[in-house]
Amino acid sequence: MKGFPMRISKRRRSLPGYNAEMINSQRISIVLLVVVISACASAPPAPPEPRPEGHGRVEVTMTGFKNQDGTAQVALFIDPAGWPDGESSVFATAVAPISDGEAVALFEDVPAGPFAVSAFHDEDGNGELNSAALGIPSEPYGFSAGASNLFGPPGFKEATIELAAGETQRITIKVK
Repeated sequence: MKGFPMRISKRRRSLPGYNAEMINSQRISIVLLVVVISACASAPPAPPEPRPEGHGRVEVTMTGFKNQDGTAQVALFIDPAGWPDGESSVFATAVAPISDGEAVALFEDVPAGPFAVSAFHDEDGNGELNSAALGIPSEPYGFSAGASNLFGPPGFKEATIELAAGETQRITIKVK
């Protein structure tokens, strides 16, 4: 084939609908996403801050009871693990009678530092917060610091109150 000029094209031929620049940009985005996700997943959790020395008292007054049936169930947490219903991580619990729309629970020797309280009106006396359809509580409940959340319970941080050594912290929870 002497004398037949051979053309070599530097232009890449592609299939219809194939855009090399778009594919490369997608590949770069995927690689960056994988790097970011793996960096977040591998970051160690921050160690918990040490609690201050000493103890105090926490007095919880619950209001808003529509009747005096059953009792007020109260749980005090000093750690976010299991909040707000994990039995194994509860520091202390109390069962208080309801009188004139109120109930009071007292917790002694609470370690100084952050704590949070959850409470509910156990109207039927079964020791559990009853739920209706979709897990929505059918008995009134409330949390310390006025914490609430539209979907599910508030986080421990939203319900946290600080207790100083030797202090008596008086809080009020309105059950709804």
